[in-house]
Amino acid sequence: MIKYLSITSILILFICSCSKEANEPIYNGNIITTSGLNFVPEILNCNVGDTIFFELGNTHNAVEVSEENYNANNSTPIENGFEFGFGESNYIIVEEAKTHYYVYTPHLPSMKARIIVN
Repeated sequence: MIKYLSITSILILFICSCSKEANEPIYNGNIITTSGLNFVPEILNCNVGDTIFFELGNTHNAVEVSEENYNANNSTPIENGFEFGFGESNYIIVEEAKTHYYVYTPHLPSMKARIIVN
């Protein structure tokens, strides 16, 4: 009986330690960087649940904006959107199928990009 309980306990601990938290980042190759006055890539296609990593240069930020502000070259952030500071490395986990629009505030209209979530 003790042997059975020990094996069961070890198995439960192993399963729990191998499972990922719901919002834990998973590397899947989706990385956004900056090069000159561009986000690279300018358009990133991904799937619901993917993790998107941002590795911004020291002089760049990324602010999520609405589609209207994106088209109007306005850098007003959207409520509950992502906003990464200059030189920051961070990530988002995309949780619904939609397009995320984001800009680099000082270089509008030339430096803006999109994440298209399928």
